[in-house]
Amino acid sequence: MKIGYVGVGNMGGALAARLATAHQVIVQDRSAEAVERMRSLGATAGTLTQIGEGCQVVFLCLPTSAHVRQVLFGPEGLARSLTPGTLIIDQTTGDPNETRKMAAELSAHGVDLIDAPVSGGIGGARAGTIAIMVGANQGQFDRALPFLQTISPNIFHAGGIGNGHVIKLVNNLMSTAQRLLSFEGVMLAAKNGVDPRIATEVLVAGGARNAYLDKMMGPRVLNGKLNVGFTLGLAHKDVRLACQMGMDSGVPMFFGNLARELYQLAINEKGAQSQVDTVGQVYDKLAGTQVIPLHTDLPPA
Repeated sequence: MKIGYVGVGNMGGALAARLATAHQVIVQDRSAEAVERMRSLGATAGTLTQIGEGCQVVFLCLPTSAHVRQVLFGPEGLARSLTPGTLIIDQTTGDPNETRKMAAELSAHGVDLIDAPVSGGIGGARAGTIAIMVGANQGQFDRALPFLQTISPNIFHAGGIGNGHVIKLVNNLMSTAQRLLSFEGVMLAAKNGVDPRIATEVLVAGGARNAYLDKMMGPRVLNGKLNVGFTLGLAHKDVRLACQMGMDSGVPMFFGNLARELYQLAINEKGAQSQVDTVGQVYDKLAGTQVIPLHTDLPPA
């Protein structure tokens, strides 16, 4: 069976590469470089029309739900060529309400749209260990499962359509807030005489341990490795969507709203396309510390 994959950038490319180990994959992306990278792994390139006409299963991994809508319903969108019975699996970190609306629109034409965002970073996608959160009815989940298992065995059925995006936004809200608190704590220690590496080791060994300190601060950030393939703009988008979801459902978002504003501050300082861990450079500037090394793996500004 031919599988389509639209959006093969940093994360989508890593996910599509896993699929290409077991399936014939047709890819489409605005970046010719990204498409060529997938071609080198055995995929073929195609237009949206060719993917819609030739694939019964199509994956999407795009920056926002607005991009998903454009790919599906734009002038050259997939919806013009999809055949009834096609399954669309959206791996974008998207807006649950928009996903449900698009699923309803496609359902009227006999096409299923489910959400299956991921968490675990590009490294987890490449290694086949990434967590996949699925929003779908049981029949849709059962149909998608064999394809998702090609990507990773860590698959969670979160409930109905949109629920995958709900729990992904909760996940990203908490992980992005952990990043900020981790920088704040390590810089507080550094400003008061504790070496950042020692501070991180102590925190990881104690009750302050979190995934960011353990997997990112010590192994990468303190060594100047800030290029993780995820931008400040995308982090802010995820927190903003989580805060909006809280407002819509009557959940207080004290920490979420603060995190959103701190990422906006970092965007104002560094730019939306800067790597997300450059927020640490903003903290350094505000605190008068030098936790982030002067020399990093980022290109000169």
